[in-house]
Amino acid sequence: MDELQQPKSEGSVWGGFGLAAAINVGATIVGIVTVVVPFVIGVVQAAWIIPMVLSFRKSGKRETAKGVIIAAAITFLLNAGCWGLVATIGLGSMH
Repeated sequence: MDELQQPKSEGSVWGGFGLAAAINVGATIVGIVTVVVPFVIGVVQAAWIIPMVLSFRKSGKRETAKGVIIAAAITFLLNAGCWGLVATIGLGSMH
């Protein structure tokens, strides 16, 4: 009698998104406290996103890796938009 094999889980896009979003929130809180991370969020994000995505892909959790990439892309776009606004109107006029 053949046993039915369960398909191997590839993770969850929402799980990866939630994990990356939680790490981004944590980095933001640390950044507000230390006043360092907001200026280098791209470098800090790349330092944990790349290994995390590679690890999820290696373990076969491709969907979770996609969620992490989506959250990282949203963070990048928000960061770029905010810095674009700051570059356009300057910090001096934001009071």
